[in-house]
Amino acid sequence: MNINYTCIVQEGIVPNELRVKLADNIRHISASVLGIPEDGISVDYHEIRHGYAFRGGEVSTTSTVRGQLTEAIDQDTRVDLMTRILNMWMAETGCDVDEVLVSARDPQ
Repeated sequence: MNINYTCIVQEGIVPNELRVKLADNIRHISASVLGIPEDGISVDYHEIRHGYAFRGGEVSTTSTVRGQLTEAIDQDTRVDLMTRILNMWMAETGCDVDEVLVSARDPQ
């Protein structure tokens, strides 16, 4: 089993120097919850330019952490994984709960 993440962030919201720490924390959490090695977990970032995304009529500050699993997991494990990533992201970035979306999709 493995999981690959794509983090979509708004320009200026998550500084480059913090992205490394967030990626390391995502790998650590995922390895711990899923029982897999950290070195096989990829975390990539995509940045949306300022003014190219809106939420509620305002420039968006929302970040998305999208995980794609290579094998299905049970719902309790999924909730634990996503909750830990959500809490870590909020603690590290200072964002509110409505400014980050975390998902962990089973293979199609």
